Amino acid sequence: MPIDDIVAPVDFSVWWTVTGIALIAAIAAWLVFVFVHTRHRRTEADLPEAPPPAAYAAGGDPFVDLRLTYLAQVDEADRAFHAQEIDVRELHLRLSSIVREFAGLRRGVDTSVMTLTDIEHLTGAGRLANLIAGYYQPAFSKFTAESGAESLDGARTVISSW
Repeated sequence: MPIDDIVAPVDFSVWWTVTGIALIAAIAAWLVFVFVHTRHRRTEADLPEAPPPAAYAAGGDPFVDLRLTYLAQVDEADRAFHAQEIDVRELHLRLSSIVREFAGLRRGVDTSVMTLTDIEHLTGAGRLANLIAGYYQPAFSKFTAESGAESLDGARTVISSW
């Protein structure tokens, strides 16, 4: 056979085509399977905890149950302080935590990790920021002249009115 003659292409078996298409389809199906089964799905445990439901009349306070819960925590801190189970420093740390948790549930943001400056920038949180600023000195100093009564009243006022 001379070198200049045209030779017809060799016919491949149909099975090579079927095998190629089946291989591509199998790879695509595997990718879809991996994508669907390895995605992170949100469960109920992943959802943020909702504040307690409030039972209120139309036009009433929707946060009445939340207020009562946190006022009870302030009362417990007051009882522990007057029973001398905690000192003035621990009282102020607890009150700061209580009002921060209340504010977080009230506003829907995590105020437990906010700095005082962050809290000051929250709309309508002026009294809360002033209260927490007042807690810093007795909570973090070695000695304080604070009695605790004003701090307890401040926490009750902020929770009751905000």
